[in-house]
Amino acid sequence: MIFGTLIAMSWFVLCSLWWMAAITIGIPLTLMLFFSKTFRSSFFSWFFVYIIGPIFQPRTIPPRRKVFQILKDCIADRDKNVPLEVLEIGVGEGPNLQFYPENCNLTVLDKNRFFESYYARNAKKFPHISYQRTVIQPAENMSDIADSSLDVVVSTYLHCSCDDSLAVLKEVERVLKPGGKYVFLEHVCYPSNEFGLSIQRLINPIWFLFFNGCTLDRDTASKIKRAGFSEVICDKYISPYFWMYLVRHQIIGVATK
Repeated sequence: MIFGTLIAMSWFVLCSLWWMAAITIGIPLTLMLFFSKTFRSSFFSWFFVYIIGPIFQPRTIPPRRKVFQILKDCIADRDKNVPLEVLEIGVGEGPNLQFYPENCNLTVLDKNRFFESYYARNAKKFPHISYQRTVIQPAENMSDIADSSLDVVVSTYLHCSCDDSLAVLKEVERVLKPGGKYVFLEHVCYPSNEFGLSIQRLINPIWFLFFNGCTLDRDTASKIKRAGFSEVICDKYISPYFWMYLVRHQIIGVATK
């Protein structure tokens, strides 16, 4: 009898605390994310680096390694005495820096200025890269990047949160040299016959707010294939991790200008 009463009291306390947190923190936070893009960007950079990143980033290492192996294969025959001119779009806090090859001149771009300090701190850990500059611009309009100036453009988990993927891809083609490579890693929608797609669509509205515009159910592969590149190689990758369920289906590939 006493044990049952203790369980009931514990359950009541936990439920009360949950509702108090929802009313005092959850609802105001959601409203601020909804009405203020600046707050959303600032919150997301902190939320991603300190809360979500430690959960998700270790589980993205295998596909990141794959995409950078593709990059290394693409440049295997280049003159290694000539620096590789690289642009990474949507760099965030710089989770890809550890994978870059030697002798890279790296320019990075992100639309979220609040990531810049996290990126600068992380970049100091990888002195083998020659850092050129950080550009705060949306990838749909990279006006600070010259035409035909880059050997490689890299993006990982970018298209989920950009406003216009086709505009981004058009800009990627513009800044690449003839024969230049665009290497990409993206999470995409579940196949239409899988229940996971319904879950993605159900979660999308709140996910969009807390992940700064990220959309779970995009078909990025089809957009890359019809963007006008001379060749596109696109492979599927399915994450085996439980915590990656909503972004389990991914694509890895390379497109040639």
